[in-house]
Amino acid sequence: MIKVFVALLLLSTASFAQTGFAFLEIPVGARESALGGSGVALVTGPTSAAHNPAALAELKYTSFSALTTRHFGDARASYFGLNIKARRFSIAPHFWGTAIPDLEYRTAPTSEPISEFDATFSAVGVSSGWHLTKDLSAGVTARYLHSKIHYESAEGWSSDAGLLWHAPVEQLSIGAAVNHFGAVNQYATEDVTLPTTARLGGAWTQELGTAGGLLFTAEGAAVKDQTPRFSGGAEYKAPQYLALRVGYVAGLDTQGLSFGAGLDYRRFRVDYAFLPYKEELGEGHRVGLTIEF
Repeated sequence: MIKVFVALLLLSTASFAQTGFAFLEIPVGARESALGGSGVALVTGPTSAAHNPAALAELKYTSFSALTTRHFGDARASYFGLNIKARRFSIAPHFWGTAIPDLEYRTAPTSEPISEFDATFSAVGVSSGWHLTKDLSAGVTARYLHSKIHYESAEGWSSDAGLLWHAPVEQLSIGAAVNHFGAVNQYATEDVTLPTTARLGGAWTQELGTAGGLLFTAEGAAVKDQTPRFSGGAEYKAPQYLALRVGYVAGLDTQGLSFGAGLDYRRFRVDYAFLPYKEELGEGHRVGLTIEF
């Protein structure tokens, strides 16, 4: 039964009104997920391409990120991104996908299914970020989208655009982005539109000297045909190696609090996010690895 719920969630029948490709709304990055999904003003790594491509301009090194996610039920998701740092800009090819295996196919309320099938959703794209001025960066993304559910499939394209500004207030960054603007063809019997999202948020850091540092982030998101969302989080970073995180998102029926941690050693970083879902849906786990070259 839980597999059916996950399929309906990602198919966007009830929970997501008339929009499709709902997997695009699931925050990418274990760090961002632990902070409530508020990543529009953060500079994290190649995963920043999924939140605000302008943040790629702020990265100092070429880097690679791999993320694996276990949702409720047997749903799995993956993200792979490579940020290539050039002199004046960054470019980041990436893959983003979700799979729900062994869904039961029925045409009537029978005890045994007719067959089983998988539902898959994927996005392959490239992002780029560059500096407009010393304090202002811009970025864009283009993606190819594809989904297959039993014998029905849909494909199309989407794009993102964003800005990241270092405000005059010390250690304050403000980010704005429009995500998932594009078009896809319809399934056999249903039109599909993308969950186009406008996002605005900020991130503020405070150094604590030998005690480490704090980061606070907050974000508001307006998603097409859905309730607005507000999220935020706090991160404590120890002087060496360890970071602890907590976040919250309002506007989702199935999610609220989130927790996480990070381990940073030289040019290697491992991040983890724990998501206790509501509605007795269990819990989600996200683990990410980032390597700087």
